[in-house]
This record gives sequence, C-alpha cells and structure tokens, in this order.
Amino acid sequence: MIKKTMLAALVPAMLVMGGCDDASKEKAAPVADQSNEQSAATQPNANKDQETNDVDKKLKAIQDQSTPEKIEQFNKLQDNDTQKFQQAVVLEIKKKLPLLVDEATLMSDVSAENNAFTYKYIVKGIPINVIESHEWQETMKKTITSSYCSDDARVTVFRNLFPEGVIYNYYVSEKLIYTYKALPSVCGK
Repeated sequence: MIKKTMLAALVPAMLVMGGCDDASKEKAAPVADQSNEQSAATQPNANKDQETNDVDKKLKAIQDQSTPEKIEQFNKLQDNDTQKFQQAVVLEIKKKLPLLVDEATLMSDVSAENNAFTYKYIVKGIPINVIESHEWQETMKKTITSSYCSDDARVTVFRNLFPEGVIYNYYVSEKLIYTYKALPSVCGK
C-alpha cells in the first residue's frame, strides 16, 4: 500500500539524519559504472528490454496487492493516520541494519512509537565518562540538530511524518548511556 518510491526517497534521508552516508557505496560505484557502461554499449536494446521488464514487474506488484481484503483494509484507514506509513519507513530501514556509522558507532535498530522515531546506537571504544561529559553531549546535540533541521525535502517530510521528534539512544554494553530527543521546535521554523 505504501508507495515504494516514497520509501526509497525517505530512507536515504533517515540514514543521513542517523549519521550514516553511502560513502562506501559511492567508492564502489565507479567500478560498477564502468562495467555497466561497457555492457550497455554492446547491448543497445538491453536497456529498453530491462525497462519493459521493470514496468511489468511494478504493474504485477500493484495488481497483486489489490486484493479485496487489502482494499477493504485501505478503506478502513483514517485520512490522517500516518501509523502505517511510519511502520513502513521503519521496516525499510531495518532491512539495511546494522550500519556502521563510524569507527565507534553502530546503528543497530530503529523503531517508531507515539509519532516519534527512535535510533539505537551501540558505541565501542569511547569511554563512558567521555559520553557522559558535557562537551561530548553538546557536540552530539549540535550534530544531530544540524541533520534533523536540514532543509532537504526528504528530511522535512520525515519531520512531518514523525511530529513528536526523533530519539537518539546511545548504548555501551547494552546499557543506555545517552539520549537526545530532537523535536521540530529545535529547528526554529
């Protein structure tokens, strides 16, 4: 029911807000692009055939999800109920986890509850007293707020989808050490 294109647009924004980027994928992309260019040059009709197959697959997926039961479920939804879409976003991101954010931080889980989105990070190699320090926490607040308040259209949609904000939880040895909740009000917009 949830448009895959909307999810595809939101998931990268969620990962960026969560401190992840696709830099490692970008490094691998030039090699893949070169081999794709070579094969595309030798097979000019292959792209058209592939596009036709992709359209056929998308059409079949739409037809398959249009069962009477699913249509009935759709008709029971309230117009402004975002819970289904929130859960679809969570499920899409969970498919990409775990993600190594940096040398010391692993995004291990995400969830949504009460119109708020939650990240769970596992931290290794940073002493607990550093994470608990005022300097570290202020630096994290600034970094998170900068990403959360981005003018990127996908991030704006995400903020609107989760109006109660985003919760960032940092764990060391399964013990919650630091939490920060970014609310739309921190953006001053």
